[in-house]
Amino acid sequence: MKPLYLLLFLIAALCGNTQEKSSIHLPQDKTRYVGESSTFVIDTTFSEADSIVIEHSNKTTTLEVKPQKDTYCKTIKLDPGQNTVFVTLYKGGEVVQKSSRELYFLSELFEGIDEYELQEYDIRFFHKDEKENKCASCHNMKSNIPTNNEVLEDVTKTTCYECHNGMISTRNTHAPAANWLCTDCHNGKFGEYNMQDKGASKYLVADPVAKTCSECHEGVEEWEKSRFSHGPVNDGRCERCHNPHGSDNEFFLRKSIWNLCTTCHAEMSNGQHVIPAIGFGAPTKSGGHPTKGRDDPARPGRELTCSGCHNPHGSSGLFLLRMRGTMPYGVCQRCHKK
Repeated sequence: MKPLYLLLFLIAALCGNTQEKSSIHLPQDKTRYVGESSTFVIDTTFSEADSIVIEHSNKTTTLEVKPQKDTYCKTIKLDPGQNTVFVTLYKGGEVVQKSSRELYFLSELFEGIDEYELQEYDIRFFHKDEKENKCASCHNMKSNIPTNNEVLEDVTKTTCYECHNGMISTRNTHAPAANWLCTDCHNGKFGEYNMQDKGASKYLVADPVAKTCSECHEGVEEWEKSRFSHGPVNDGRCERCHNPHGSDNEFFLRKSIWNLCTTCHAEMSNGQHVIPAIGFGAPTKSGGHPTKGRDDPARPGRELTCSGCHNPHGSSGLFLLRMRGTMPYGVCQRCHKK
């Protein structure tokens, strides 16, 4: 019997040596995101590790493990498409454990989506009571945002601020986000396009979002009535072009205007458009009308770009043109005076 006991002892010892030193509560592997932020919640103790290193896309974040703390959280920004994030535990400079998570950020403007690949990833919402309980020992998980559109005197005291403050680290910030009136939009309601998510999160946003946007932006409903309207406007998908929290670009756009438009309208990306074969002279030496890299004669101080001639929300003019009168060439007269 002694050899058998020895064998069992060796097996138990080996199993003990391979036991994980930490547990990644969030995110689950193969999670799909509609926003660019992912929060990692990691359990470990000082006896097991003295630092946690999160590596992703040539970016490294190091968390110091403290004797009195067992749970650590960090929010990182994902790249559009697939992301592999590595979590490595170190003790005394030596690697004691390495784990990874495969995550997918489905950007509103991401090109080249592999629909088959995307099927492997599921959207998983966090803000439900059973998940929030893990964080409640360190964070106040009950919203203290006023429901009467008032703004807290110190917005950093908002319960959302501690985890989500990275969302407003942009040059231009949307007013509800800047004032941390999160529940004005994140009210738990659902719309036609996300009925299947009913009850999935306390802070769900109705999709399409246009109805929510129109509560502050009166022009939204009028754009939908335009004779010629833009696809995202027809669908009520304002967030296709605008980031509702903020952006480094003007008008909270997800990209600069020309780059944003040519993401969908790639055929216009050669910088030449509206070849003037009729009416206003011969084509230029480059072969057509420029769409960028020039000053806009109709809007002094601004660069020529797509929205100089087209209204991206809606227009009475063909092709969303900012026409004067009933003839398409009226838009040309904005710059080319007779």
